[in-house]
Amino acid sequence: MKPYTDFEPPPALAVTPAGRRRLAELQKLHSAAGESLLVDEEAAAAGILRIEFSWPLNDGRTIGLRAVYPDTFPRLRPHVFLTCDPSEYPERHCGSEGALCLLGRDTRYWQANMSLAELLDENLAHVLDGTGAEDPQGEPIEYWWNSLGQASGSFVLVDSRWKLSGYDEGTVDVLVNASRTEIGRTIRAAILSVRAGDGSLLGERVAPLPAAVSSTAIRAFPWRRDDQLSLPTGSAEQTVGKVAYGKTYVTCDGADIRLSFTISRTELQHNEHGDAWVCGMAVREHISHSSRRGPRRKDTVPSIVPVFRDGEIDIGYRVPSVASLRGKRIAVVGLGALGSPAAVELARNGCTSLHLMDDDVVEPGNTIRWELGASSWGTKKQDALKRFIEREFPWTSVLAVPHRIGLPNCDPHIPGETDRLNELLDSVDLVVDASAAPGVTYLLGDICRERGLSLISVFASPNLHGGAVVFHHPESGCPVCMAHANETPEGKSGHIPYPNGMNDESTLVQPPGCSELTFTGASFDLKELSLETVRMAVDVLSSPDEWTVSEVRTVNLHNVKRRMPPSWRIDPLERHPDCGCRS
Repeated sequence: MKPYTDFEPPPALAVTPAGRRRLAELQKLHSAAGESLLVDEEAAAAGILRIEFSWPLNDGRTIGLRAVYPDTFPRLRPHVFLTCDPSEYPERHCGSEGALCLLGRDTRYWQANMSLAELLDENLAHVLDGTGAEDPQGEPIEYWWNSLGQASGSFVLVDSRWKLSGYDEGTVDVLVNASRTEIGRTIRAAILSVRAGDGSLLGERVAPLPAAVSSTAIRAFPWRRDDQLSLPTGSAEQTVGKVAYGKTYVTCDGADIRLSFTISRTELQHNEHGDAWVCGMAVREHISHSSRRGPRRKDTVPSIVPVFRDGEIDIGYRVPSVASLRGKRIAVVGLGALGSPAAVELARNGCTSLHLMDDDVVEPGNTIRWELGASSWGTKKQDALKRFIEREFPWTSVLAVPHRIGLPNCDPHIPGETDRLNELLDSVDLVVDASAAPGVTYLLGDICRERGLSLISVFASPNLHGGAVVFHHPESGCPVCMAHANETPEGKSGHIPYPNGMNDESTLVQPPGCSELTFTGASFDLKELSLETVRMAVDVLSSPDEWTVSEVRTVNLHNVKRRMPPSWRIDPLERHPDCGCRS
């Protein structure tokens, strides 16, 4: 570090506009920090501005600071750190390395015409004293501890619903999956139950387990409460030593592993407190060549295992609007470019059960607009989606029904079409038709009307200039009514226009090796329809009393000359006087 008054700006700072702006920052800081302002000369030669200085406050205090300017300055703010002992860090607005939150986290709070000197003058005292305006968000201590282990690929799962206040220690039963990877030892685990010191049950896991935690190895590890737990500071060994206190090792996958959990009261949300979880781990790897006395072991390596929350309230917290999908069963017929994205989105957003029907195979050619990629080639679509969904979204179970509607069954020993449809529709709350086949849509309309089920049908025009998502209430307009409405002359009551390009089949193509013509269109256009299908499903299940009349949502994506942003129109679909559904 060199005193600012002796600092000679290198070309990396002196010749560019951004560099000159950094030099102007130094002048402003020097006016208040005076001779305490030091510049990292080596970093400056590389175009990096790193400085240390003492900043005077109006109450007479002098605060030691370090600042680093990012390459993206002045568009993005400089980062400021305290240089005092970590024991002197303020309780709020300060990270584990002394990083100060002088502004709200959103980048809009920093403007390119601002300077660090002005910011310190206005906000430093407030940050240190916990006064003034602040972001309405909590500062959970587990975030800082988790950050120490985020590159490991490891995690332990907990549930935010567990309430452990009033208890100081106990044990947890943990399902542990341990493996060696390129980056070292990876632990993927889930706490199955939490017990107090006297053995009484305090909390139990109810969420389904993800595929990554597939082990059958259940081990007991200790937990204890430490409401004075500080941010992780100092050397890695000292830091991890605060929480890796356990003494009992268990053997997993060629290593002795010791987990220990610390519970600490923290601010989980703004002005709302609860329990943070911190997991310390110690690992002793076995050496491949054992001695006569048993396996030889390497030295113990301590580390932090990130703790993630995956309870029901944790998964749904970010999107409360999809709560209506929990506990619901939805059938999806047709798992092509429209149905496969819809099925995955329904699972992602918490649908409890999906019944999927198709009989097509994933091929290289159709993956360009299918939801999954090359790992699914050669697999039946319903089976590929079942494996993917149940692996990635464990709260959703999938019933895969292999069948192509309309094919005759010549073998009395094989379930027929009626059996397959009954299997598909058993106990479902909603049916989604993504077959893009009018005959199938008419059939499903009849069946849903008989069963009192709502039906959502989605289709696109052959040239993908438009499409529609249609809600059919069992006591309102059906798919045949929709056909009548499309054929009703424009200007007459009940007319609903076709999507753009609906009757243009000139762009259909037959790829080599494919038995049928197919439309030309991209996944990013088709997903507009798939996502609207999911939105409609969420709305219908959230407020069924508001969906008593069938509705057609038509989108146009092209105006004949060029692609345009999606343009939607909504039309009610009443029962048509010429349709048999009225009888």
